[in-house]
Amino acid sequence: MRAFETLCPWLSEPLETLEKAARATQLGHGWLICGQRDIGKRNLAFVLAERLLNHEIDQAGPEHAMPREIVAAYDKLAEIVDLHPDLFRLQAEPDKQTISVDQVREMTAGLTLKPHIAGLKVLVVESAETMTTSAANALLKTLEEPTPNTYLFLLAERPGRLPATIRSRCQQLALHPPAHKASIAWLESDGLAVNHAPPALLAGAPLAAARALLDPDILSIYNKLYAEINALYEGKSDPYLMAENWKKDDPFLALSCLVENLHDRIRRQLVPQRWNPVTDSTAQLADNSGNGISTEKLFKGLKMAENLREQLGRGTNVGLALKALLVGLDQSQVSRENT
Repeated sequence: MRAFETLCPWLSEPLETLEKAARATQLGHGWLICGQRDIGKRNLAFVLAERLLNHEIDQAGPEHAMPREIVAAYDKLAEIVDLHPDLFRLQAEPDKQTISVDQVREMTAGLTLKPHIAGLKVLVVESAETMTTSAANALLKTLEEPTPNTYLFLLAERPGRLPATIRSRCQQLALHPPAHKASIAWLESDGLAVNHAPPALLAGAPLAAARALLDPDILSIYNKLYAEINALYEGKSDPYLMAENWKKDDPFLALSCLVENLHDRIRRQLVPQRWNPVTDSTAQLADNSGNGISTEKLFKGLKMAENLREQLGRGTNVGLALKALLVGLDQSQVSRENT
């Protein structure tokens, strides 16, 4: 059974880069595939893994995935246990936030055995940055002394959290979201009403946007969060109440929305010509991208939001950290600082 039959359109070029190296027998045994949330890291890794295992890299690339199709594939992947006898998948266990050393040892022991049918083996490590220190050290041994015809694909949203020794043993490939208009075109090709989704979600997380547009309940949650964030920039939200609500509900999702929103606002400030409010109906923030907040302050907020998201579940006082973060982005606070 295959995890993915098709590929997100913006991943075709990265896939061809990797397959070109494989055809030239220059595909390194360790790859660190990086990219923000919902960019398609698993889609790329599993398509490449299965094409390698089935000796298909000389064939035409996979067809482009439609939004409904790719969302269904991700949902199916959560239920699939056995993909291919020579394909190994490593991720945190259910209800766990980290990948343990015992999990890594079990997987790497399997890699030392002879391939069953493919003549090679592939290990995909999802959210590799969640490995404990001892787990990362255990994987390092395999990266330093790999068994023949073995490939390791480490997927990470925050590769900086991985030990430098792991990063130095891997070739890195950074994935980027599609252009804003390309993302909208992809969603609209499946009949999805993009005008119902927050612009920042459309620009930075096309897979999350697809999932939200296919599920009204999820879309409602996203729209509520983005409305709160945008109101904060305008001095119309209470940062202390927001922090309390985010802490109680889903701080990871809320912080992810904030990160995407900040990325979007920074892009709009630095490259405003990419968003044309006349031709792009979703560019709701084009003329007032920062609401008086400097790019420097937006970058500072982005760093704080990303760091806090990483520290969730690690003993950080989430309530206090959220309050400090949101107060720093509150337009009423910014106005007082400038007077």
